[in-house]
Amino acid sequence: MKASVVVPTFNSSVLLDRCLRTFRSQRLAADDSLEVLIVDDGSTDPTAETVQRHVTADSRFRYLHLPRSAASSRSAARNRGAEESTGDILIFVDGDQLVPPTFVDRHLRHYRVAGGKKAVIGFRKYLRSPEAFDERFVEGGAEEFLGGVLKSDIRLDLLSRLSDIGGGLKTSWHLFFTCNVSVPSVDYKRVGGFNEEFRGWGLEDSELGYRLERSGTQLVFDDESFAYHQGPPLSPDTRVYEGWLKNLSLFIALHKESPEVILQAMLAPIFNPAVGANWTDLYERFEMCVRSTPAAFPGSRVEVEEGDVPVAVA
Repeated sequence: MKASVVVPTFNSSVLLDRCLRTFRSQRLAADDSLEVLIVDDGSTDPTAETVQRHVTADSRFRYLHLPRSAASSRSAARNRGAEESTGDILIFVDGDQLVPPTFVDRHLRHYRVAGGKKAVIGFRKYLRSPEAFDERFVEGGAEEFLGGVLKSDIRLDLLSRLSDIGGGLKTSWHLFFTCNVSVPSVDYKRVGGFNEEFRGWGLEDSELGYRLERSGTQLVFDDESFAYHQGPPLSPDTRVYEGWLKNLSLFIALHKESPEVILQAMLAPIFNPAVGANWTDLYERFEMCVRSTPAAFPGSRVEVEEGDVPVAVA
């Protein structure tokens, strides 16, 4: 089985260099193989030179440069990498992540087991400082060589809290974060890949997860698959929040017949810097409301104005 790792990047040459070093040390089963496609989304820093060193040293690496334009986006970069790939399984990882040497193998082992269409959602941990990186992590993959983990993935807390409620998670698609996911190439192409109308940060990956699940693909969590973000989590600001809201409006316009998509508006306070709501508490409410759709809010209705963010009204 062949894995195609798609790594989008933009003006992060130092972080990308460390990321690619971890992919050069992947340990695979005898019958498996790997290619790494680095998609440069118009960088103006030394990204090209950085990637070229890896391409020269390892024939499994390929460099794709996209000119920066008004149409540039994470979706377009990932789609280009997928178009150029030759693998059976697509693995999406951001260029500021580090991965242990068993990372690709963990994804591939899910697809060696027969039984229905599936895609895999892995998790992420955050590091105190990217400068604390120790080269010994590349070969061994031990967290002790990363200078300390600042925070683990809050999705793990969520899954732990919901495990006693019973039934499968109804909103797995929203947790399809492309810092660490994989999907068979045939299924990715069948649903049309990422929607390139999404701009800026947020929800383009969740929207792909939604279409995959609706098409019959089972989204599987692997709580032992980790990528390590080189630095602390994103702190939402007004620009990030406004971009997320625009992408939410697009998501809803694309699937306006789906109450569960509309209900994502409940999560907006998480990204609002003036509110800073607790992610896990609010997401648990979102999940429970989706489980009870279409009557998600008894005595309420969900109204949507085209181009606006939906709100629940009494």
